[in-house]
Amino acid sequence: SFSHLDGHQVIIKREKITWPGARIKKKGEGLPQHDQNTLVGDLYVTIDVDFPKDELNDEQRKIVRTLLNQESKYQFYNGI
Repeated sequence: SFSHLDGHQVIIKREKITWPGARIKKKGEGLPQHDQNTLVGDLYVTIDVDFPKDELNDEQRKIVRTLLNQESKYQFYNGI
């Protein structure tokens, strides 16, 4: 989840394999329309997945196992 511009939490759930560039549409979570601010658009979230470039050593594998056993924390950016 992450904080929207107005402060409410937007929860992103993905029930299938996620690949770099995957897009998730959150209906009704976008910005208000400029001419009718009571109507809001949809929010599109683009997923960026970082994969290792080389093989992992034993220490790195241990770290990955630890990370996979905890709640994920999303990192996001505005694409600029």
